[in-house]
Order: sequence, then structure tokens, then C-alpha cells
Amino acid sequence: MSHERELADQDVEEVAEELWTLDEEGRNRLGDLRDSSQVTRLDEALHELERRRLIERDGERVLLTATGRALAERQVRRHRLAEMLFTTVLHVRDDRAVNRTACVMEHVLDADMTDSVCSFLGHPKACPHAKPIPPGGCCRSFSTILEPLVQPLLRLAPGQSGRIVHIVPGKPGRLVRLSNLGVVPGATVCLQQSRPAAVIRIGETTLALEAEIAGEIYVSRAAEA
Repeated sequence: MSHERELADQDVEEVAEELWTLDEEGRNRLGDLRDSSQVTRLDEALHELERRRLIERDGERVLLTATGRALAERQVRRHRLAEMLFTTVLHVRDDRAVNRTACVMEHVLDADMTDSVCSFLGHPKACPHAKPIPPGGCCRSFSTILEPLVQPLLRLAPGQSGRIVHIVPGKPGRLVRLSNLGVVPGATVCLQQSRPAAVIRIGETTLALEAEIAGEIYVSRAAEA
């Protein structure tokens, strides 16, 4: 594949992702896309999307077809999983750098690698900006087969430990604040008390969490000694 073709395909994927994101905000007009798009050759990308029947135009509205939505969903999933990887595992704090690198990764990750990243992160349901991460096949298998092994942190009895599987933040920025405290997928946490506030221990650190925040943390119970 030529370099020009690769760039054209990336533009198509990028615009599909941008249309998905705009749709999440209830916007689907061409003017909205022009105001926010990062794609330099936008008109060419739109023409290619239309040629491949990935979008339909209805006056000023630009709508993803079923095939287009499948493409956009794939790109959004890869981008938001990459953001999670950089912020919660690698602890990158520069939001621009995270977004820029995630934009690159979404175009190079294949399906198997994407599922591997998702499984490594514990099948997160939202990105660091609290936007939903579209689930993949690995998530559906996880929910069907393993979900009984995963439970909210507060279901542990005092003194019990569990490994954090995923966190579903209710507010933007909460996931990053928790990661700064070491509360990340893969960490082992011991619940010391659940009321009036949850008190947990991670390593040598003891933390008090509001019940609302503790309820967003899901763990797999540690095997009994």
C-alpha cells in the first residue's frame, strides 16, 4: 500500500471517529464537523467516506451508515483504550500528548492487540474523560464468563483483599485522581472498613474514600490463603 493511500485511509478513519464523537454530543451537521475536524483534507475524506457508503448526507446533516458506525466504533474504542493505557498504567499527565499518541495508536492496533490492551486494563467502561468505551468481543466474553467473580469493592468483608479489575468513574477526572493514589486496575486493595467512609489499604498506603467513589471500583476477590 502506498504512503498516500495509507494517509487517505487514516483520514477516512479519523473523520468517522469525529462523526461518532459529534453524534455523542447530539451534533451531526457538516458545519459542526468543519469547526472541529483535525483532518486537513476534509472534503477529500468526506468524498471517500461517501464513495465507500460509510456516510449519508441529508442536507446539512452528515450521518454514519451502519458500516460507517462499525468503523467509527472501532476507532473510538482503540483511541479511548490507548488513553486509558497512557494515563492509568504509564501515568502520562500531559493530556495533549496522550491524545496525540492515542490518535496514532488507533490506526495501527489490530483487533487482537486491541483486545489484549482491553483485557490488560480490566475491560474499562469509560476513558479518562468519562466517555464510554465501546465494548469488544473480549468484554462480552468477560461479562458472560467472569462477571460473577467481579464485584464492587464494598461487597468485600472488612479485612478481605481483592485485585482491582476496572473502575467506572462517575465524574470526569476522577479516574486520573485515583490513579495518582495508586488505585488502578491490577492493584491489590484491602478493605479495612466500609462505613461511614470506605477505608482501604494499598501496599503501605491507607486511604479513605467516599462511598460513591468506592462504589465505582470493581475487584476480583483474592484467593483465600
